[in-house]
Amino acid sequence: MHREIEFIRQAQPAMDGDGVALKRNALFNGELDPFLMLDELKASPDDDVGAFPVHPHRGIQTFSYMIHGGMAHRDSMGNASQVSAGGLQWMHTARGIEHAEKPFIDAHGLWGFQFWLNVPHAEKFAEPSYQDVAAAELVWQEVDGVAIKVLAGALNVNQQLLKSSFNRLSHAATVADLVWQQEACLNIQAVEKSLALFVLTGHVQINQRASAKAGQLVKFAQGEEVLLQGRAESRILLFKGEPIGEPIVHRGPFVMTTDAEMRQTLQDYREGRLIY
Repeated sequence: MHREIEFIRQAQPAMDGDGVALKRNALFNGELDPFLMLDELKASPDDDVGAFPVHPHRGIQTFSYMIHGGMAHRDSMGNASQVSAGGLQWMHTARGIEHAEKPFIDAHGLWGFQFWLNVPHAEKFAEPSYQDVAAAELVWQEVDGVAIKVLAGALNVNQQLLKSSFNRLSHAATVADLVWQQEACLNIQAVEKSLALFVLTGHVQINQRASAKAGQLVKFAQGEEVLLQGRAESRILLFKGEPIGEPIVHRGPFVMTTDAEMRQTLQDYREGRLIY
């Protein structure tokens, strides 16, 4: 059964950090649980790119993917690294972390994406962790004229199961980059309750009826599969996962399960107890 479109939504311009312009899809109402937010960062080679100075987090995962340029990272656990075009960074903020991020441009400029994902209540008080993955560790695979890189998890496309070497996203979620090399139609088999795509360039036709264009987020209703048709200029991020199904209490960089936990988190941060 084809998964019908539940909504098509345009990403909204926003500013964050120290003057970083981006486009944001905020999903904190749980409509794509465990995904909470998707930001797109983009700049030309001549642009000045701001930074994200030191700031705290508790209760989420962050997952960043760079297409052009890169991202430098340092945090309160002592990690200091950077990934370039094609690589990704993952951080489980768990009980508390402080970090800083600095996007940088290359000859093509800057183009990257960051997801926030919720984590189950028990993981919000676990030990924080960090991992980066270089572009060379992520494999492009071709399926009927479409280049596909599964960044995390696994994806079933035209009866072929494609897997990533990285599998640390919350609730075993999947994120994939799909680039059409020619006009082609793909059958995406996905039964997970949360399924969506974000159009990076061009257009995609969905289930031979509706279409979505660059900058639009598409959420799908329940079902088993989606038909996607694109042309050579079409590119999307596709992401899916099973909902955690717990309350989401969001305030700034923190996501907890109850109001009491949020009050405690804010107090911990004010009194210097967020990191220990």
